[in-house]
Amino acid sequence: MNCWKTINFSKQYGTERLFVLSSLTTLFAFILLYVPVTYLIIPKNFFYDNHFVFFLIGLFLLYPLHKILHFLPVAHLGKIVKKQFEFRLFIFPIINIKVCEPISKNLFIFALLMPFIIINAVLISTCFLLPHYAHYFTILIAFHTGLCVSDFICFKNILTAPRHSFIEENDEGFEILISRPS
Repeated sequence: MNCWKTINFSKQYGTERLFVLSSLTTLFAFILLYVPVTYLIIPKNFFYDNHFVFFLIGLFLLYPLHKILHFLPVAHLGKIVKKQFEFRLFIFPIINIKVCEPISKNLFIFALLMPFIIINAVLISTCFLLPHYAHYFTILIAFHTGLCVSDFICFKNILTAPRHSFIEENDEGFEILISRPS
């Protein structure tokens, strides 16, 4: 296989730039979502501020759930997928999932977008099922959308790749590989 393109996150984007982009996306997503949610819900109901502890637990569990949903589509690959789990400051879980051998572009895209689609769909539907707590769910949706910024950047880079290409992750980012012509 030949390397069609290499995406190095630390060189092309940098951690500071990704953090700022993620923060701005979180803020922008909250502003865009909160206004329609309050417009649809406020005339009928009002918001409650109790159960704040459950909101904090949901905020804390959002990242591990996001990573688990990245892992599920590629879990059947077995030893090709390397998993690393550690705690920072004894409370913050850090989960690294890396595909060490090339996988198809479609499978990689599916694994990349699965957390965004599933978690945000559940949170949006929960906004309407529990309208008194819609403001909490709107914050969780915005935070999760900010978490997905690096996934969106990967998706944008992979989308332009040839149809039958393969994706392989490395320490700095990932490589888009194409088969040699026979």
